[in-house]
Amino acid sequence: MEENRQLLFSRYERFWHWSQALLIIALMVTGFHVTGLLQWLDYKLAAQWHRYFAWSLICLWTFTIFWHLITGEWRQYIPSTEKMLEVIYYYSKGIFDPNLQHPFKVTRRLKHNPLQRLTYLVLSVVISPMLWISGLLFFYYNEWDQLGIPNLWLSGVAAVHVAMAFAMVCFFCLHVYMVFLGKPATAQLKAMLTGYRVEDIRLDADREYTVMLVEDDSDFARMIQEWFETNGVNETDRILPVRVTMVCIETLHEAVKYLNNKSVDLILLDLDLPDSRGVETLRSVMSVIRDEPVLVLTGEEDENLQSMIIREGAQEFLIKENLDRHHLLRKGRFAMERQWFLRQ
Repeated sequence: MEENRQLLFSRYERFWHWSQALLIIALMVTGFHVTGLLQWLDYKLAAQWHRYFAWSLICLWTFTIFWHLITGEWRQYIPSTEKMLEVIYYYSKGIFDPNLQHPFKVTRRLKHNPLQRLTYLVLSVVISPMLWISGLLFFYYNEWDQLGIPNLWLSGVAAVHVAMAFAMVCFFCLHVYMVFLGKPATAQLKAMLTGYRVEDIRLDADREYTVMLVEDDSDFARMIQEWFETNGVNETDRILPVRVTMVCIETLHEAVKYLNNKSVDLILLDLDLPDSRGVETLRSVMSVIRDEPVLVLTGEEDENLQSMIIREGAQEFLIKENLDRHHLLRKGRFAMERQWFLRQ
């Protein structure tokens, strides 16, 4: 099974995330002491440290807002309803089904599913600003007369601050819970520690895959067909974890005609055919396919040709003389797995 490893979180994002988490925990602990829910610390000491932690968090948030604006990462939090119902269903029932995959595909450009985006929007637009404002009003309570703020507002400000603080506690606890709902459970935690998200790429074992071989050498084509069709006869020797149907075609014209009407999962393409030669063969095939992976088979060991083939869109450049069953089937499997991942 192939793994896809992609960088999701930069160094600053990880620093911001863990610094914010530690400061929120510190604010929770000191806040519980200020409100009397905990009594391990002296009230004055707890209130003093609560202010220190609050100012530190405000500074961190201010710099982070600036970072989001200059990097364009603020777009990650624009609300979206796409796949919202599927994500809600997954978190309500799907997490208990080990065979069900998350309906949202995380990428560097789209890090948050629609439910996360909505949650972070409420946190950013409602909870955090109200915490800031009510907290600053508390801090500058002695200046209320100069600012023209009635003292009668104190109980209301206190109620808002405590309510938003408990909303933040609920968000924090829910966030910690959701972190461990990945598959495997530590996947999201590792991503925020290392910056990289690693995902298994799996083919669907319940369907049959079609492999097209475009080759005019009948003996070579027969050998390739046998390699694919005998895959999995011995379970311990299975390289492709799926059933494969081979479509063997000898000319470019026939291949283009077939691809115009039907789709395949993998194309094995010989460049030198009776009706086409060289890179033009690949270009003709690439012009009619959607996104099917193409492995080029050739008898020429030419580095310049290899570079041209890759630039034209082929996934692999394979020398016929160097091929063996294990090598070709693995290349075919990885090509289909990569394409499966890109389509999700």
